[in-house]
This record gives sequence, structure tokens and C-alpha cells, in this order.
Amino acid sequence: MKKIGIIAAWEPELQYLLKQYKPIKTETVAARTFYTHQLANLHIISVVAGVGKVKTASCTQLLITNYFPDELYMTGICGGLSEEVSGGDIIIAEKTIQHDVTDAGISNDPLDAYLGRSSIIDSTQEIISMFKEFTRNTAERVHFGTFVSGDQRIRDNELSYKLMTDFAAIAVDQELAAFAHVCYLNNINFMGLKSVSDKANTNTINDQKLFIQKACINSCKLLIDFLDYRQRR
Repeated sequence: MKKIGIIAAWEPELQYLLKQYKPIKTETVAARTFYTHQLANLHIISVVAGVGKVKTASCTQLLITNYFPDELYMTGICGGLSEEVSGGDIIIAEKTIQHDVTDAGISNDPLDAYLGRSSIIDSTQEIISMFKEFTRNTAERVHFGTFVSGDQRIRDNELSYKLMTDFAAIAVDQELAAFAHVCYLNNINFMGLKSVSDKANTNTINDQKLFIQKACINSCKLLIDFLDYRQRR
């Protein structure tokens, strides 16, 4: 039976899964609660990592080390950088990068441990291709592109524009690049998808009042629908 790991930074980002597929088992490891779900022939392990790159990286490794998933996914909310994305849209991270690391994007070696640089990490192409096939028949607005992550909240027009132009990025958050990096180090197939709750600018707080709940549900539901779709192909 295939085993899938799902990570979110914040509990509301997992609520769709927790309500629709109630856990059949709960276990605490290193202060993290891991939930086991059954989705037809899939064994799903889900966990709330907490906000930020350190919490996400440590939690991702915990999941890998203790549960041996075949594939890993991250879901949740993000800030949209591109003018083409709107509140509630889905962003699929084809590439990820830590924007707050010295010389981010310069290194060609994701295993570079000494020079203080961060390379671009590619998501698993097979999963991306299958997701593109899946979304041909969905009503959701879905975008594919580069995702940047850093430990600060982005709520500034100039910084938002700089991230978009410097990295050709369409979305930003505080976790996804760290998740991708740990998956890469462990040679595990992975993909990140998040839904836009705001535009990472000075209007972020007002945008989130309108879109944050919708974004939490949209990203998790679409991920579960995709996993179900893959089983039926």
C-alpha cells in the first residue's frame, strides 16, 4: 500500500483532510502530532509543522525518518507575487528557492553546505506532469511556476516586487523551499501546492480577511482530489 506524507504549517490548512478523512491513529513524535488516514488504497500521514523554515525542515525529516513515505506533499496558504494570480488561486511549485539566503540562486549544488548559498530545487517532474493532466478537468484556477520562501512575512509592495523580479517567482511563503530541500536530500518524490490568501503587499491583512479560509480549504481539497484521481487512473 502506497504511503503519502502531507505537511502543513498551520492547523487550518489541514482541516479539510482532518474532517473529511478522520484520523484512524494519532501519534506524538518530538512534540509533533502525526495523523494516520486511509484514502482508498492510500495510507496518508499528515502533520502540522509550524511556521518557518526550521520547523518545516525538522518536521519533514521527522516524517521521513519515522514513517518512510513514498511521496511527500506540502499544502497551505501563500502570498501571490504575479499579477496573474488572485485570491483563492492554486500555486504549484515547479521550482523552489530560499530567497533570504546569501547569494540565493547562484549555487548549482543543492548539497552545498559551506558557502552560504541556496540553489533552486526542482519538484518531481512526474508528479507535476500528472497534476497538469489532472487540472485540465478542474474548475480551480491553477498556476505553475517558481516559489520563494523566507522566514519573514512579506507585507511590503517594494519587497514583493523585488522577489518577483529577482527570482521570476509567482508566490512566496515561509516554508516550501525548506520542505523541498529536505525532500531532495532524502531523494523522495515531492510537490508543494498552496493557495493564495493575499498578494504579499501592504494590503495583506485585508486580503486575508477575504481569502484565508477559502485558500486553506482550496489547497488541501485539491491535493486530496488529486491523490484520489491518481488511484483511479
